[in-house]
Amino acid sequence: MIGWIGTVASVIGSFVVAFQVFVIGYILFLVGSISWLWVAVKTRNLSLGVLNGFFMVANIIGLWKAI
Repeated sequence: MIGWIGTVASVIGSFVVAFQVFVIGYILFLVGSISWLWVAVKTRNLSLGVLNGFFMVANIIGLWKAI
């Protein structure tokens, strides 16, 4: 279930950012990356965790710059 929350949030976030609504888009991206990071921890999937850990940092930077 958490994986689907991450997927839906990330997909919607990508379209929201494409329409230049950056703050909401980055918040959705952040929800997505945190969700997938949680899945990675629970399943002990290191590559998924590293990827989404970096995505989370990039999303925090993007959100910070958009505010």
